[in-house]
Amino acid sequence: MDKYTALINDGKFSTLTLNVSRYPKSLVYWEKLLNHIIHTSTPICKSIEPQLLELIRYTYSSMLNEFPYLENYYIDFALLEYRLGNVSRSHKIFQRGLQAFNQRSLLLWISYLKFCNDVVLNQKQLFKKYEMAEEFIGLHFFSGEFWDLYLEQIQLRCVSSKRYWSVLRKILEIPLHSFAKFYALWLHQVDDITDLKRLSQLTSEDELLKKLKVDIKYSGRKGPYLQEAKKKLKKVTKEMYMVVQYQVLEIYSIFESNIYTNYYTSSETLVSSDEIEAWIKYLDYTINFQTDSLTHLNFQRALLPLAHYDIIWIKYCQWLITAKNDLVGAKNVLLTGLKFSLKKTKIINLLYSVLCKLNDYELLRTLFEKIESSYAENIENVDDFEIFWDYLQFRIFYQNSVSSSRYSDSNLSGLLNKELFDKVWKRLSLKENKTGQEILLNSLIQFYTKDTVAFVEKNVFQKILTSNWAYYLQNGMFWSCYCRLIYFDTSRSYLEKRQYIVKTIWPQIDKKLAQTVLPSLTEFCQSYFPEELDTLEEMFAEKA
Repeated sequence: MDKYTALINDGKFSTLTLNVSRYPKSLVYWEKLLNHIIHTSTPICKSIEPQLLELIRYTYSSMLNEFPYLENYYIDFALLEYRLGNVSRSHKIFQRGLQAFNQRSLLLWISYLKFCNDVVLNQKQLFKKYEMAEEFIGLHFFSGEFWDLYLEQIQLRCVSSKRYWSVLRKILEIPLHSFAKFYALWLHQVDDITDLKRLSQLTSEDELLKKLKVDIKYSGRKGPYLQEAKKKLKKVTKEMYMVVQYQVLEIYSIFESNIYTNYYTSSETLVSSDEIEAWIKYLDYTINFQTDSLTHLNFQRALLPLAHYDIIWIKYCQWLITAKNDLVGAKNVLLTGLKFSLKKTKIINLLYSVLCKLNDYELLRTLFEKIESSYAENIENVDDFEIFWDYLQFRIFYQNSVSSSRYSDSNLSGLLNKELFDKVWKRLSLKENKTGQEILLNSLIQFYTKDTVAFVEKNVFQKILTSNWAYYLQNGMFWSCYCRLIYFDTSRSYLEKRQYIVKTIWPQIDKKLAQTVLPSLTEFCQSYFPEELDTLEEMFAEKA
């Protein structure tokens, strides 16, 4: 029996695949399944059974679809393909991983560049990758290993040392954890200079002349002059060292030393509140530097362990909007955040705002449809009132502004069609079991026109009265809303409104509820019928 057949008929394999299908968001089950397949397939070499290899590939790919922030698994997958001689596949896997991190994964870049050092023969193509990596992760606090690789390849592949000096000097200005090592390299290179003209490789002639008062075209005794020039250069280097040292100590002592998780954590793993707070402070510190590449990088770093916490996604979005006016970037961040974050309400609310500003109503409609379908089309049962309220507002807006025919209803001339009205009524019927009922009642008055006041009165207020729902009848807001519904009915005269409210609505109120109902009704009278205040007080003067 071949290995593939033995594997798929294995009871343990069946159990593991069943666990993954039942709990696709459980990283533990995925890891157990993958490890079992690889262990069973060992040794994995070029002669591996094609079906077995496809199973390994499918498992890796599916796992990374579910958990796109698993850096190590991209690396393992890519290197497995490399061992099998599939260089092109390895490139694609590394690039897929980098794309998942918006090119800002230090671990992936280092592994990818080591791989490229062995397989990319074209020097220009290789250094283009290093330049791209520098753009995205060069400012990483722990990017010392990347810079080591870069300098090493320059020494191996470049005849001239000018590029080496240029890159090394650039590194000196970055507050890296391993900054001292690069200063030592710099000073060692300075000590090895024996020709005055070589100083021009360090920096431009103008800068040497202006800042150090060193003229590389000096025609006198060059030996003593060179030594003096090197002393000046070392002095400037020492001053720069002190500045960078202070920055590194500050960053490490206040922020980096309080961050212990630098890898993806699944939704099943809790990150301490202290570490989350440390990231928030670190991001505030980074934002104040106003270096966009570093800010993007540190946000991506924070999202690695905190992908399932909405606070980082929201903070990232707010920075993009307020500091960069980048609504498209903010939209993309929020859409990604929706996939990861366990708490979605705040992200959704912010996304609503961004999509409206971008006039992207089609995506907004799609978003609401997905939200509604996620509640099995019973969105009125959602616990978070804001989600239901935003859904309602958008549907009203959409039917009137974008696609009125889609939601048009000939039976009602108000803003709520029958479908939406039914959802509102179902929400109201849940009474105290759901929040936002007062807001909903209050808004019903605004949602309808003069032609549909009778409909609302009959199908909402009178229906609640007939049902004798104490939650509403004991609430002064209910009666105040009922009165305002009639008061804003433009089809009635002022006298008709007044008589209807005083003689029809008020008598339906249980006098036992005077203490809870009177404050809201008194406020209503003071605003609209001050002459009926005495009538109101007399009506509730005798309490049963």
